[in-house]
Amino acid sequence: MRIPSSPNAPTTPSTTERLQLVPLTGTRPEEAPTRPQAPARAASVASQDRTGRFSVLNDFRYLTDSDKHMLGEVTGEKIEPGFTDRPGSASAFALQLALDRRTGNLAPNQEVTGVFLRNAAADLDRQNAGRTGFRNPYSGEIMTKALSWLDAHGRSRADIRL
Repeated sequence: MRIPSSPNAPTTPSTTERLQLVPLTGTRPEEAPTRPQAPARAASVASQDRTGRFSVLNDFRYLTDSDKHMLGEVTGEKIEPGFTDRPGSASAFALQLALDRRTGNLAPNQEVTGVFLRNAAADLDRQNAGRTGFRNPYSGEIMTKALSWLDAHGRSRADIRL
């Protein structure tokens, strides 16, 4: 027995119709490619100016200019929403700082301080105690450099979040 469709049911495209997908690069629908592009196209798109474009899930968009400046000095990375200036992913330190911004562990108007980094490192160690292979992103040489940089710039003290 076939159940008749409701007159208010949403319609779906038939097999002869095709939805036209538009890339998020600002291309108008009439300029959109009609077939999949070869890897050479992907490489040329990757090399274009990335200003103003980033993934919705990209945590780097939450970093402040001050955060990016500190990361540049401490890790040597230039980080912007959607990309870094190096091939591969960014440092674990930069990724964790961006995650802390996104999740609110580091409030939008709160400066990164040495006290924040030490407390965050202790929290991560406590939460991941006994987990094999865990390496705290707020540790090692980069953490030491960050604490020194923050101290040199008068940001070793605690900030109060309002």
